[in-house]
Amino acid sequence: MKNFWTLVRFELKKILSRKITWIAVGIVFVIMLAFGFYRAFASHEVNGVRVTAHEEEMQAKAEEKKLAGRLVNDELLEDMFAAMATDEESFQPYRTLYNELVRDLCGSNTLALSRGSVEGAKEALGISPEEEFVYAARRQQIEKKLKSQYLTEGEKEYWHNVLETEESVPWEYDYYQGVHFVWVAAYTAIVLIALMLAVSLANLFADEHQKKTDQLVLCSRNGRKVLCMAKITAGLLFTMGSTGLVLLATAIPQLIMFGTDGWNAPIQLIVPNSMVQMTFGEMILYTYVVAILAALLYGSIILCCSELFRNSTVAVMAVIVVLVLVPMMVIVPYEYRVLSQIFDLNPINVIAIWSATDFRLVPFFRG
Repeated sequence: MKNFWTLVRFELKKILSRKITWIAVGIVFVIMLAFGFYRAFASHEVNGVRVTAHEEEMQAKAEEKKLAGRLVNDELLEDMFAAMATDEESFQPYRTLYNELVRDLCGSNTLALSRGSVEGAKEALGISPEEEFVYAARRQQIEKKLKSQYLTEGEKEYWHNVLETEESVPWEYDYYQGVHFVWVAAYTAIVLIALMLAVSLANLFADEHQKKTDQLVLCSRNGRKVLCMAKITAGLLFTMGSTGLVLLATAIPQLIMFGTDGWNAPIQLIVPNSMVQMTFGEMILYTYVVAILAALLYGSIILCCSELFRNSTVAVMAVIVVLVLVPMMVIVPYEYRVLSQIFDLNPINVIAIWSATDFRLVPFFRG
């Protein structure tokens, strides 16, 4: 066992001694830091005064915090429509509520928004007066999605039960842009992590074959088995460490810039059609756990490709094309149920924000 960990340290040293490893990790780390902090430097003129994007966001935050703690119901929306009819300044606290929630719920039906009142919007969308606008409009959209995703009757019944249960409690509004940015940035992070790992780990096994030292390993006392385990262990340890570093660089800048407001707000404020019962904080933790597991999966696949192809360049290209480019560029229609669902279980698709509205279930033992 002592010899095993000596080999692990040696293989880790090999990974960390390569300049390309530090370049790859450094580039991804800086990109994610820049993604979080760029608003502090991006600026434009407003009435002759130079204003940064962060200063504008803080002004918007101060306005939106006026609505913190209020229930998202018809009373809040009536106040919003009244503010829209008054002036731009009165409407500021409601801007995100309108853009990210109400407008999405109305979809392409601009008539509902042009009515200028909750009563008019309900009439345009065919919602009865006694129903709460947000939850009735949301239900209409969810029903359409349940039909468009080719669900089984059992799946539809399951989601109808969820819908009936969750709508008994109205959502509570809060400012959530900071935690929202953390959630969205995780998608960019996992794509870059996959590329970083491909560059850093692809030569771990391939080097032996390219430098013709693989036969020497077979002559050693422990043979190839122990060395393979040491390489895999070193590769996965590097994967966990570098992934954790990148995820910290993803989350910390956003939380420093915008704070943790909205940590306990429901994700439906930004994805109203989702029936996933999570707050922004819970979704971030879930997303980061999935990102770490995905990185370990990617690392394992990269190491297998390195041994299988015996060429680091081919391994890198295979991983980039199969794990990154194809999931990002190809869409399999819902009607091809099995293929579509398998394709969408790629971690890059799983942590994407739109996956929160995927109602297809994965059956286990016919459950």
